Amino acid sequence: MTAVDIGQTLEVTAESLAFGGFAIARHEGLVLFVPFAAPGDRLLVEITEREKQHVRARIVEILEPSPHRREVRCQHFQDCGGCQFQHVDYPAQLAAKADFVRDALIRTGGFDWPDPVTVHHSGEWGYRGRTQIKVHKREMGFHRAFSKEVVPIYECPVLAPELEAQLPELRKALTNAPRKQRIHQIEGACGSDGAAWTPDLTDSRKELVEHRVQGFTYYVEPEGFFQGNRLLVDTLVGKAVEGLSGAHAFDLYAGVGLFTMPLSRRFDRVTSVEDERRAATLGRVNAKINGCTNVSYFRKTTEQFLAQNDVTPDLVMMDPPRLGARPAIPALLELGAEHLVYVSCDPNTLARDLKTLVEGGYSVASVEAFDMFPQTYHVECVAHLQRSKT
Repeated sequence: MTAVDIGQTLEVTAESLAFGGFAIARHEGLVLFVPFAAPGDRLLVEITEREKQHVRARIVEILEPSPHRREVRCQHFQDCGGCQFQHVDYPAQLAAKADFVRDALIRTGGFDWPDPVTVHHSGEWGYRGRTQIKVHKREMGFHRAFSKEVVPIYECPVLAPELEAQLPELRKALTNAPRKQRIHQIEGACGSDGAAWTPDLTDSRKELVEHRVQGFTYYVEPEGFFQGNRLLVDTLVGKAVEGLSGAHAFDLYAGVGLFTMPLSRRFDRVTSVEDERRAATLGRVNAKINGCTNVSYFRKTTEQFLAQNDVTPDLVMMDPPRLGARPAIPALLELGAEHLVYVSCDPNTLARDLKTLVEGGYSVASVEAFDMFPQTYHVECVAHLQRSKT
């Protein structure tokens, strides 16, 4: 491996996009991570950091642009840390995300995965139905990449138009808010009934925001969790429950019941588990308003519930947080449900957990990806597993 110094410049060609938001380039055996490069760019770069296995570099000059490079849409790109790939055309973004998932399955999971991964997608702009805007000294914006510094923002083309259109009004209201009102974060949500913000600076506060998915109505607090891509959530849920039916299903890490309600039409009984109080309460409300009388909601952690459970369902649906389901896996293996569906927002923790589940007696029937966050490196996955025949 070539030895390099910080501040040294090199000519390199970017090869591919990397999970984490960089492009990968190589120079005489040295791996370089280069932000804001596009696959195929020929670049002059400057070394900025050295790690054991790679270095980080910044673009000094684009010597020859990639055919995948395009004009960016947002004036804040490269300052705001929210997007990493606006400069890359959308087909190349989708191809990269397929590679992110397949690479995780092979490298982290140890799977032989010869086939490409399907990536479901919808519109690449105006998709975000939820946002958290940071506030510092009455200035509103988003964090700079790898920093807590707030970058002022005046537009955000990935936001739902109903949210983006209210940014000027929100900024004016923040400026005029009483000085004694300490505001560190503003949360916005957009549903079928319009946009809402909390704290309520623009008189647009709704106690609950309404979403409609797969023919069901969901009520969520503006600051509560719900899948962020309003254009693709219907497809995600449809693929997660596709082909499933039976007597009893568990929905673990259930939130406000996004998967619970569709499962209730396919199973005689659904047991949903959620430990956050407000989400569990709204899950019960959502079951009631949708007429899902066969749903039971338990406010417990998944681990607590499984430790006390003595029933084996036909299906376990689970959508754990980014860190994955590792603490629950021993109990899941002991439970031995015939089918598992694992929804994940991180392909590496998914691959890690799938490896353990397969070692414990399951086989992976399918893994599909969903581009819930275009212009970023994030990618959602749905994995279907079956109990192996013994």
